[in-house]
Amino acid sequence: QNKSTMSETNKLQLSTLTKLSSLCLTDLGSRMNRKKIETLVTIQVHQRDVFSDLFRLFKDRKVSGANDFDWLKQARFYWVADGKDAVEKAGEGCCSVSVCDTEFK
Repeated sequence: QNKSTMSETNKLQLSTLTKLSSLCLTDLGSRMNRKKIETLVTIQVHQRDVFSDLFRLFKDRKVSGANDFDWLKQARFYWVADGKDAVEKAGEGCCSVSVCDTEFK
């Protein structure tokens, strides 16, 4: 387990938000493109806030692993590349969303 993973992830997330935000100041070619970028910025702001809370809990040693409730209560998205629960077309896989002990596909 890499102890700097949380810090590195925080920096990457903030960098992504900065890049997306700067795109809002440019000509995006169409209203649809602008709406897409604005939606991505909104999603990234929410992710920043959620991750900041988790990062603070991690630094305060209140979250120490993947089985802690503060981690489990967040929606987590996983791509299942190929498996028994994958979509009908072989090799495409599916998105799995987990919250607490519930999983949606």
